Amino acid sequence: MSAQDQAAGLRKWADLQRQQRGDEAPPEAVDSPDPMAHQAPSAAAMSPPVPPPVPKTPLMVVGLPADSPVQVRKVSARLGQWAALGRAWAKDPADWDIHIVMPDAPGLAELSQTHRRWALWVNSDAEAFGRMYHVVKQLHQHNGPQRLLALHEPHLPRQGLLENLRQAADHYFGIELLLLAR
Repeated sequence: MSAQDQAAGLRKWADLQRQQRGDEAPPEAVDSPDPMAHQAPSAAAMSPPVPPPVPKTPLMVVGLPADSPVQVRKVSARLGQWAALGRAWAKDPADWDIHIVMPDAPGLAELSQTHRRWALWVNSDAEAFGRMYHVVKQLHQHNGPQRLLALHEPHLPRQGLLENLRQAADHYFGIELLLLAR
C-alpha cells in the first residue's frame, strides 16, 4: 500500500469520525503535523476578552481644608447623593479621581488648563460666604479655573448663600459658579 493511499484512507476515516461527532473542522486540521492542533481550546482562550479598566475622571475640588481621605470621601459621598437622584453626570462616585486643591497652590494656572472639571465645596455655616468669597478671589488671582460646580450640603437652598456667592463670583471675578437644582 502506498503512502498516498494510507493518507487518503486516514483522511476518510477522520472525516467520518468528525461527521459522527458533529464537528466541522476543516480537512487541513487533520493533515496538520502539529499534535496540539487537534486539542480543544482552553477555557481562557474561549472566554471573552476583558476590557481594559476605564480611566477615572479627574475632579479638582477647592474650598476644603486639606487633601485627606476624609475630605475626598466627603466629596465622593455628595456625588453619590447626586447620582442617587438620577443625575447621570454624577456617575458612580468610584468613577471619579478626586483631588483637593488649595486655591493658592503653585501651578494652579497649569492645573486649570490641564483639568476641565472643577468644583467648589460650599459649607453652610455662618462664615461660609466670606470663606468661599476668599477662595474664589484666590482662584482669580492665581489664574485658576473660570467655571466651577458648587458642591454643597443636600438641603442648602439656592436662594441666599449659594445665589449670592454665584453672583459675586461672576460680577467681581468673571467666574461661573454652577448651581444645580435639587
